Amino acid sequence: MEIMTKKQNVIKKGKEDLSLTREESDELQMILDRLGVQDPEGQSFDSYLHSLLNSLSGRPLMTATLIDRLSRNPGLTGFRTFQTLKKAVESSPYKRSLKQAAYRFSQKGFRETEEVLAPEKVVLIQSESRKPTSHLFLVHGTLWIVSALVPEAAQGGYILITAFLEDNFNTLNVRIAESGTQKLYKEYLQALSTHSIARRGFEIPLRHAARLFFEMLDFWTGNNPYPEVERAREILRRWHEPDSKPYVYELMPEIEHPGRDLADLDVEDLLTEMDYSWLFFGKEELSPYYERMKTLDSPILVVPKEIQAERSRDLLRDAAQSLCIGAKRHLYRRFFEEQAMGLKLAGAEDKARRAWIVAGALAGESPVGENPVVSQMVMRSIEFHWPDAFKTVKQTEAEPERERRTESGIILP
Repeated sequence: MEIMTKKQNVIKKGKEDLSLTREESDELQMILDRLGVQDPEGQSFDSYLHSLLNSLSGRPLMTATLIDRLSRNPGLTGFRTFQTLKKAVESSPYKRSLKQAAYRFSQKGFRETEEVLAPEKVVLIQSESRKPTSHLFLVHGTLWIVSALVPEAAQGGYILITAFLEDNFNTLNVRIAESGTQKLYKEYLQALSTHSIARRGFEIPLRHAARLFFEMLDFWTGNNPYPEVERAREILRRWHEPDSKPYVYELMPEIEHPGRDLADLDVEDLLTEMDYSWLFFGKEELSPYYERMKTLDSPILVVPKEIQAERSRDLLRDAAQSLCIGAKRHLYRRFFEEQAMGLKLAGAEDKARRAWIVAGALAGESPVGENPVVSQMVMRSIEFHWPDAFKTVKQTEAEPERERRTESGIILP
């Protein structure tokens, strides 16, 4: 039974053994499904292939197996994917499988020799140099910083766009450099990286950068749009795909029952280094729960600490269930989806999966009151709005007992 779970997808090529685990086979199928709905002539296909190449970086076995599967049912989508990914396999132990894949494609009329002719080569080089590129930075004090270098058709140059939210959703900063260059963009990325939580930016498809920009427009609470906002909206609209899923769904397989894994989360460790201030609940909406919490901290009737602690947890769950709804729940979901994506691209696989579990639970039908991350954010929001709230409780517990209690437990002055 153990051998069957570890060798789910096995393809042998002479001495090459392309074997995937069950998890890798599931991921491979997800990639094949995604490719199956791509338009090889579509505007976003090149961006998707570039993203796929990044996500498979350092995984020649998965890449070789994907190419092999595509070559067994040759088509334009598979051939273009083969062309993009083959370099990741050429210097690996699985390079022999490329020859057979190339032969299968050629049998259906897809030959690489057609692309190395001198006239075509010039066109390909020009096209490659004009491709858009975009990045996401996670920086304290901002929800997201999105940057994009977009080809500008009229002048033959580039437009450099930067957008980010700050000041508790009140300020949407958009900057546009109409004469951007690739050199300027690289220097700009290096400068932004020094401020990033991960000390780097994450390359993302332009369609995802467009999604983030339009989502920031939705989250923005300011009401004074200025020309740069409208200009960026006009430029990025053509890449915006509101009905598609965020980029992280191409990088990570969806978890079937994320709610079941919430209880085992180390919330404190997960939130470390994240700027979760964007998730704070408002002071006014928290006030009723804070008043109830003060009553629990200073009860008229003395109750065991265990019962008092359980009542406090129930109160936090009630607040989470009542307050994290609608747009707020959507914000929580998108926050942890982007965190999972960033952690995945940074190579922090374990932490990425934990953030992915939280996002999956928020995206599904799991009761938000049972989500320990949301309950934790209720408590941290109370600490933020009433800094002395929990300090007072600790001081009271440390003071010597001055009240006189009756046998029934009633406190007397």
